Amino acid sequence: MDRVAIPANPVRAWASPGLWLAGATLWLDGLTGLLGLGVLLLAAIGLLTLPIVVGFPLFALLGRLLWRLGDSQRRILATGTGAVIARPDPPAATSAFRGAWGYLRNRHTWRQLGYWLVRLPLSFVTAMGVVLALALPITLALLPAYWSSFPTRSASVGPITVDSFWVAGLVSTCAVAAGLVVSPLLIKLLVEVDLAVARRLLGGTSLTRRVEELTVSRARVVDAAEVERQRIERDLHDGAQQRLIAVAVAIGRAKVRLRAAGADADPEIIRLLNQAHADAKTAITELRDLTRGLHPPVLTDRGLDAALSALAGRLPIPAEITVTPDLTGDRRPPAAIESAAYFVVSEALTNAAKHSGATRITVRIGRLGTNRMSVEVIDNGRGGARFSAGGGLAGLAGRVQGIDGTFTVDSPPGGPTMIRAELPCES
Repeated sequence: MDRVAIPANPVRAWASPGLWLAGATLWLDGLTGLLGLGVLLLAAIGLLTLPIVVGFPLFALLGRLLWRLGDSQRRILATGTGAVIARPDPPAATSAFRGAWGYLRNRHTWRQLGYWLVRLPLSFVTAMGVVLALALPITLALLPAYWSSFPTRSASVGPITVDSFWVAGLVSTCAVAAGLVVSPLLIKLLVEVDLAVARRLLGGTSLTRRVEELTVSRARVVDAAEVERQRIERDLHDGAQQRLIAVAVAIGRAKVRLRAAGADADPEIIRLLNQAHADAKTAITELRDLTRGLHPPVLTDRGLDAALSALAGRLPIPAEITVTPDLTGDRRPPAAIESAAYFVVSEALTNAAKHSGATRITVRIGRLGTNRMSVEVIDNGRGGARFSAGGGLAGLAGRVQGIDGTFTVDSPPGGPTMIRAELPCES
C-alpha cells in the first residue's frame, strides 16, 4: 500500500514538498466535494425517471460522468500523495439503453456514487483540517506583527486575551511549537483517511489491483532484461571482441615475419598460422553477429530507423524500411519496446532471405494512437510460413506477448507473407 511521503521528523516535514502537496490535495478535495451535490442530484433525477424513457440517457450520462470524475480524483490523489489507485473497468456503452443498463448492473457505479456521497461531509472535514493544520499556525505565528492594528488593540485567541506585544509573542511561540509537531501529523492523518475512502470506493477489486501490480512487475523484469542484454553486448564488444582482434593482428604479423624468413620458415608452422588466422577472423565475425543479436549499439545510439537500415544493407534482398517520424528523436519508444520491434524485423528479414524466395521486402513501423505502435514486414515470397515449437516465429510471438503485445502471421501458400506485431508504446 502506498504511504504518504511526509517525513516523521517535524522539521523535515515542514521542509518536505510532500506536506504541501498533501495540504493542497486536501484543499482541492474540499472544492471537488461540491461536485457531489451535482452528482447526487443527477443520480436522483435519473433513478426517478428510469420508468420512463428519458431516465436511460440520464443514467448513461451519470455513469460516464462518474467514471470521468473518478479518473480525475485518482489523478489528483496520485499527484498529491504518490498513491496509485487501481481503475475499475467501466461497462461498454454502445447505446443509451444498454449504457444505462450496464451502469446499473455494474457494482462500481454504486461504489463511485457512494464515494461522492461520502465526499460531501468529508470535504468539509478536510478543508477545515487544512485551515487548522496550516493556515491557523501561520496566522498565529505572525500575531506579534499585526495584533496592535485591531481597533481595540487587543484580540482573543481562545481563552487568552492578547493585549500586549509580550502576550502576542507568547501565543506566537506556542502556535509555532504546536504547529511544528501537530500540523504534519494532522495533515498525514487526513490524507490517509482520504486515501482509505478513495481506495475503498474508487479503486478496483483486489483482482484488478493484482493485475496492475503484475503488469508493473512484468515491465520491470522486461526493462531489467533489456539492461542486462545491453551490458552483455558492451562487455563482449569492448572485451572479448577486442582481444580476438588483437590475436588476429598478432597472428597476421607473425605470418608476415615468417614470409620474410623465406626458406627457413617451416611450412607446417605457416599452415597452422594460416589456419589460426582464419579461425580468429571467423570467431570475430561470429562474435559480431552475436552482439548484434543481443542488442546492436546503433539501436541504442540512433534508434530504429538507423539500426534497421544497417540491417537491411546486409541482406541479399532489397528491403524498403519506413519508420514514421513520431518514433524518432525525443519520441523514441522505451528501450525494451524498441528492442522488441528491432528483433521482430530482424527475424522476419532473416526468414525471408533464407526461406521465402522473395525478391522484395517492405517494412513499415508507425504509431497506433498514443500508446501503441505497429510493426509490419511484408515479402513477396512463396508464403507458407508457420509457427513451430522452438522456431523463430514462436520465439518472436513469446517475446512480443511478454511485453503485452500481439503477434500475427498471415502467410498463405503462394504468398505474400505479412508478419505484424502491435506493441505498447508510451514514450
